[in-house]
Amino acid sequence: MKNALVALLGMMLITPTLAESLYGGSNVLRGTVVSFGRVDPTENIGTGLYFDVNYSSVALNGGIATKKFSNAPTGSGCVTFTEACDASFTNGYFGVGFSRIIQFQYGYGTEGDLVRLRSDFNFRAVVDFLSNTKTRKDRMLLADRLTFTISGERYNDKKSEAFNNTTWGIGLLF
Repeated sequence: MKNALVALLGMMLITPTLAESLYGGSNVLRGTVVSFGRVDPTENIGTGLYFDVNYSSVALNGGIATKKFSNAPTGSGCVTFTEACDASFTNGYFGVGFSRIIQFQYGYGTEGDLVRLRSDFNFRAVVDFLSNTKTRKDRMLLADRLTFTISGERYNDKKSEAFNNTTWGIGLLF
């Protein structure tokens, strides 16, 4: 698994250069979104927190995320004790989609393989796409970089169903 995460990280470093040569004329903002927020597992164990880094191009995307279940700021812990109670894990993802609007990703991590549907809403990206313009990254303000993220994950192994979750949070586009 460690080798798979190293390979994924290497692909994330090479992909921006490749994307610029392939999609240089498109008006879709490509880049990396760093986000954090809330994890809502399907089990009744309370809310958790996540941290995520995701790169998206016009058609390809990938990322790494770490999550901690039952880590609500109130410190209430698990409501009921299950396998997912106080679990923390890390996943790597690679997928296809249309920019950051919709991303279908396959992932692998500490709890096995999974599929994820993800969307990052960025107002500047929508305006650029609809107006057929391209904002240079060095001209973007903090408000232009603000991104809202939502995703849903489903683990493929029946033993890992307790880790199925949805996330929502806020991030910055780089």
